[in-house]
Amino acid sequence: MKPHYSIVKLSFLVLFATAGFAFAPVAFGQADLTINVTVITSEHSRDSNSTTKSLKVSGKSLAYSETYHGAQSGRRPPIEKEFKLTDDDRARLIRLLKDHALLITRSIEKPDSDFPGRDFELRIAAKLAGKKSLISIEAPRSATELKNNPLYQGSVLFISELFKIINRTDPDITFGELVR
Repeated sequence: MKPHYSIVKLSFLVLFATAGFAFAPVAFGQADLTINVTVITSEHSRDSNSTTKSLKVSGKSLAYSETYHGAQSGRRPPIEKEFKLTDDDRARLIRLLKDHALLITRSIEKPDSDFPGRDFELRIAAKLAGKKSLISIEAPRSATELKNNPLYQGSVLFISELFKIINRTDPDITFGELVR
């Protein structure tokens, strides 16, 4: 009887171990991670123009696009590229979202005090483990008080991490300062 007991015990152990590995991504909240980031920088003057950078994390890929509008936009062709995400990349992104309290819905709007001037908009829409969040920040690029705002700091740090992933294979794609 003892050998039968050991085989049953071993079977249950293997079954639970296999089930644990099969559901590991779900258990850590990584199964349904999607992120959409949009950063728009604009200049309002006689030669008004804007640049839109969009980043989308879905599955094991990071899609990047960049478009231009306004004055002399015809001279700059749009950019569209896709990059691979590792499991470590996804885990780091999730950790940043959690550690910097970016899995919330909040917005910051600062009036444009130096019109005509330069401004920016950033949006981080995330979905993780069925929970959706949206960060939205709109301000003039001269709003230096934002540099001390934790929501702004965390958002910029998170976006910078996405660009670090991109820069592993394409160092020409950059993310500049939003507030100067």
